[in-house]
Amino acid sequence: MRERTEHGGFPPVLIVHMGSPEEGERFFAERWPEARAVSDEERALYAAFSLKRGTAGQLLGPRVWMAALKAALLGHGVGAPVGDPLMLSGWFLVRGAAVVWAHLHEHAGAERRWDDLLQAHREARGEGAPV
Repeated sequence: MRERTEHGGFPPVLIVHMGSPEEGERFFAERWPEARAVSDEERALYAAFSLKRGTAGQLLGPRVWMAALKAALLGHGVGAPVGDPLMLSGWFLVRGAAVVWAHLHEHAGAERRWDDLLQAHREARGEGAPV
């Protein structure tokens, strides 16, 4: 994500995590010092954006195992869980007080939809599709 957001045209990113503020500071200091991140230990924002806990299939199904294998082959690992490890994630594009685009992950191994997010960002700015 860091590499993608550093290129022009990407909307400002705010990462919400379930760790304590101190855990978030340690995590991002090592991985992305410039990141804007907030702690939501009580998961109030998760609830406000209708994010849910995953089912057994969403957390351990074949699509998740395939995504884990792909990530492992790319050199990515899994750290110790922080917060609720059963919570699924999502991406949201917010303009003012309105959510103009949302993608709630169908399973724990869901890939990021970069192109969809960028297109929604362009449309929200009145730019339309790229040429």
